[in-house]
Amino acid sequence: MIISFRCPNCETEISVPSNDVQEAVSCHECDREISLKISETIRQENKVDACPGCENVDFYVQRDFNQRVGIGIMLFFALLGLVFVGLDRPFYFYYSLAAGALIDLLLYWLLPEVTVCYACQTIFRKTEKNSAHEPFDLHISDMYQNLSEQ
Repeated sequence: MIISFRCPNCETEISVPSNDVQEAVSCHECDREISLKISETIRQENKVDACPGCENVDFYVQRDFNQRVGIGIMLFFALLGLVFVGLDRPFYFYYSLAAGALIDLLLYWLLPEVTVCYACQTIFRKTEKNSAHEPFDLHISDMYQNLSEQ
């Protein structure tokens, strides 16, 4: 399993294999020691049950894909479709949207799932699926966002 998180001091993204973590990881930018508490379930079963950084137990699963890139792909095909509308080829507009949707669907099928901590946004890659973790829930996310603002 690979654990990716942000340094609380400088916001640099740090990725470490769970096997290599003892009790702390050093940030390669600011040299701050960041303590991580790797649970026995993570070590032995390769399954996420508690976040090593914040000890939270609420997680969601999503595809390992940058959402901004996905929006960019769809925006490109929508703009391409508008060009076709301007050229008086309205059916090509629908074809371009369908092409963007098809690319999105292919990426969804091909890319692996990651588990993400609601509280600190730590990402866990190459894990065994935990049946307790479901897709993103806005209500749970709002609860954690309200807690962090207090």
